[in-house]
Amino acid sequence: MHIHTHPLTSRKMVTWMSVLFMFGASCFAIASIMFLLPKQDADFWNKIYFVGSIPFTSAAFLQLLDATNQEGQSWKLMAYRPQNRGYMAGLTQWLGTILFNFNTYDATLQLTWLQDDFAVWTPNMVGSILFLISGYILLKEIGFTFSISNKSNLSVWINMLGCVTFMISAVASIYLPIELGSWVTNLALVNTLAGALCFFTCAVLSYQEVHKKG
Repeated sequence: MHIHTHPLTSRKMVTWMSVLFMFGASCFAIASIMFLLPKQDADFWNKIYFVGSIPFTSAAFLQLLDATNQEGQSWKLMAYRPQNRGYMAGLTQWLGTILFNFNTYDATLQLTWLQDDFAVWTPNMVGSILFLISGYILLKEIGFTFSISNKSNLSVWINMLGCVTFMISAVASIYLPIELGSWVTNLALVNTLAGALCFFTCAVLSYQEVHKKG
């Protein structure tokens, strides 16, 4: 994910967020690749998705905490600052990651197709929508400008691409009483992989940027 920094964001904070996002994205990418291969251990790799969702949520919360406590604001663990775009982007992203925690955990259970739709697909869809909202807020923050030489700007666009691919994956992951073609499953997996690589790249760019300044 793109790491949105603020005037008081510390180098240490960005480092932790970057590493956590990279670890989570790596888990999602590896699990997606393994599912695209024949004869995979579905139970094991579903658990890897869940493991990867935890650092995603941890990093997203650190980002939200960072946006919550800026200059001129009393320190709070949680607050609501709707006028702060960086905060709103962090909030929607964090809520999305929480839904992915539920979605990936429920995917490790033995459920009926209807239960899967409610416990796995629905939080996946809502979480992906929240990611899209977060990505849009960040694009609005930079005025929808594009600069390949500006790593922070580039990271926002790569982040949005990751949000779009996660959304495509979520739509293709619906559970039905009839068996869908393997291409539908592969479409979901390829887009999950693409999204994970986008978010990994964003985290790397943020890490490089903050250490370059340091």
